[in-house]
Amino acid sequence: MLNLLKRGTEESFGLIERELRCGLWSWNLRTNEMHWSRGYYDLLGIEPGRVTPSFAAILQVTHPDDRSAQAEAERVIQKASTIRRKFRVIRPGGNIAWIYCQIIVFVDSEGAAEKAIGVCADITAREDQLNRLRTADERYRALIKAAGAVVWIAKSDGRIHELVNCDHGSQLVASESGWLQLVHPDDQEKMLRVCAAASREKRGYDVVHRFLQADGTFRWKRSTGQPLLDDAGNIKEWLGISVDLDRNTTRSGVHRVTGAQIRAARGLLRWSVLDLAQAAGTTRATIRRLEELDGAPSHNDPALPLIEAALARAGVEFLFPEAGKPAVRPR
Repeated sequence: MLNLLKRGTEESFGLIERELRCGLWSWNLRTNEMHWSRGYYDLLGIEPGRVTPSFAAILQVTHPDDRSAQAEAERVIQKASTIRRKFRVIRPGGNIAWIYCQIIVFVDSEGAAEKAIGVCADITAREDQLNRLRTADERYRALIKAAGAVVWIAKSDGRIHELVNCDHGSQLVASESGWLQLVHPDDQEKMLRVCAAASREKRGYDVVHRFLQADGTFRWKRSTGQPLLDDAGNIKEWLGISVDLDRNTTRSGVHRVTGAQIRAARGLLRWSVLDLAQAAGTTRATIRRLEELDGAPSHNDPALPLIEAALARAGVEFLFPEAGKPAVRPR
């Protein structure tokens, strides 16, 4: 009867090990005798009975890059330290498996280690998934960097708590309003207005603005934000991306706002030459001179960025498509 119970227990334990892909080992530190369960043999990829259970036998199938740490584990156990670790083994056929092991050390009445038990499991599937996630994250960050974009995640109140590819990352994360201080003063009111409306209406937004760079200059950015809603329709957080518009260069070379675009922008706003001159802080003669050109001026006219910024503040977006003529549209 006892034999039947023992056999039944062993069969049940073996079933559990197979289903959970786990195994046990025990090590008598006084006699140096080690025992492996059938599940632990399977984890190592070793047929039962082919080797004498020992740390040396484990090292034989351990990945070369993990052997020094595995040997260190043996020394740590001798010091009665309970440890958790993972390592790779090379199974027959060259397959690599990840093993996670929690080692419990038992001590005698004098505090000396006398026995250790290892509870181990196959975590290959989890490690493979983590590796895929790490690879995807590396590619994602490389793509953002290559595109010159900044990706950000903000809390429901708009406070940024995660940034990718931003020179001012720590400042933005640490301060509730730090991001606004990095926006050009002339664009801050517009940013607040657009973000407030999007938050109130629980919708995305798209805004063009200038953003402070590490060298102290401002660069045109296009920031797009999208709210993530919970089941009740409330905003959980914001996900956004800011891309560099770089209004001064394209693949084909240098381009600038054209006279035709300035005329069209004034038409959209129903501005006179005087209205634009006052908004840009320049003269009517300068605007008339630039508007006489259908194309862009052949040199960097200092009044051009002032005119462009004034029109952008008023709600005009300048477009420079790779194919076709430069254009404007209401933002």
